[in-house]
Amino acid sequence: MLADRVAARRDAVRADPVTMEEFGYLLGGQGGNTSKSGVAVGAERAMGLTAWWSGNRYITEAVMFLPWHRFTGPHDARVRLADASWVTRPDADTTWPAVLEHWVVSMLNRGNAYAFKLRDFDGAVSGLRPVHPDRVRTARASDGTKVHEVKNGSTTVALTSRELLHIPGMSSDGTVGHDVLRVQAEALGIAAASDEYAARSFNGSHLRAYLSLPQPLTQTQADDLLDEWRSFHSGVTNADGFGVLGNGAEYKTISLTPEQVQLLETRTFNVGEIARILRIPPHKLYELSRATFSNIEHQGIEAVVDSVRPWVERIETAINFDEELSGSPRARMFIEANLEGLLRGDSGARAEFYNKGIAGGWLMPQTAAQKENLPAPDELAYYQRPLNVSVIRPGEGAVPDNPTPSEIAGIIQKAYLGVGKVITSDEARALANKAGAGLTPIGPPEASALLGAP
Repeated sequence: MLADRVAARRDAVRADPVTMEEFGYLLGGQGGNTSKSGVAVGAERAMGLTAWWSGNRYITEAVMFLPWHRFTGPHDARVRLADASWVTRPDADTTWPAVLEHWVVSMLNRGNAYAFKLRDFDGAVSGLRPVHPDRVRTARASDGTKVHEVKNGSTTVALTSRELLHIPGMSSDGTVGHDVLRVQAEALGIAAASDEYAARSFNGSHLRAYLSLPQPLTQTQADDLLDEWRSFHSGVTNADGFGVLGNGAEYKTISLTPEQVQLLETRTFNVGEIARILRIPPHKLYELSRATFSNIEHQGIEAVVDSVRPWVERIETAINFDEELSGSPRARMFIEANLEGLLRGDSGARAEFYNKGIAGGWLMPQTAAQKENLPAPDELAYYQRPLNVSVIRPGEGAVPDNPTPSEIAGIIQKAYLGVGKVITSDEARALANKAGAGLTPIGPPEASALLGAP
């Protein structure tokens, strides 16, 4: 009878379907990076973490939807050029934002991004086709050039930087970026294990307690008692049910409850861990326990500066360094993303900034309208100069050693205009002496003559 039960149990286990998760465990973490928590962390498993998915999505969408433009010339006199063909149409069925999305996700997860250069009949680069980083192994040849071994089906092709654009993430050897999922497998594994523990806790799928009776039970009696207990107390709908035991039965726990293992606190901590890995303020992952109305705007700007800009600059640097994409050194062109829109404050802060710039005379109303994507006619192309401020260029304000009466009068007039109000002769003389004129005390008639009064 015992042998029959063992055989039935063995057949039942064989009939159970094996999930991909269990299959990964059986293979020792193949297809992922096995962590000490026992969870194999691969690309798909990491994306299953809500914080990792949200962080990847935020950075990716922030980069892919930025305005990207091409320029030539020095920074103070640069000229905007038409977009290159590999931007307007990178591939037959791929848009430029889709290429950027693939690059950023690849760098965030695998530490490297690649694109194969498509060429026209003249040999010029006309498109960029994304290549998955798992297909590429990058190393340096003896002469220092990069060599990329790319898997193409069952064969491997060796390509150089002429055929393949490489955008590395953070690197310790200057050649290839660190595999983020492998380096951070422990932190992501703990987060994944916490999620799995929470999911299993709701269904009661792992043994946390048992029923104990003083008298021996047959297998049938034990199965009936267990089925009865499960029917009344297992599952989400019966989570708050009240247990009743008879015949001397006792309910004994053998593991900790979710509250005892601080499950909620652990999952909150995991969000902070992922925020540290991605360098994102926690509020961008919708963990708002430390966010306030007074700092949320500055945290948003911090997210752009610390989280988005580094990836943008990596892409810009890699493209601008490639002469086939940016042109020869003599006819140098460069691509640049406009991050200014992401750094804007609220409407009140922007209005104050524009008002100060226009009133200070260093910003044209036309420029302010352009920055807000509003109509900017030529009538707004002017600078304001405050009437109570005089402009003194370098070398114009020097006081001569022996000033003539006309020069003294000019000094007093400038002092008068700078004050912006009616002043007495004594006040004017004091201001002129403060400016270095060295005037001797004179009476009101002489001061009136110097000022040109009748």
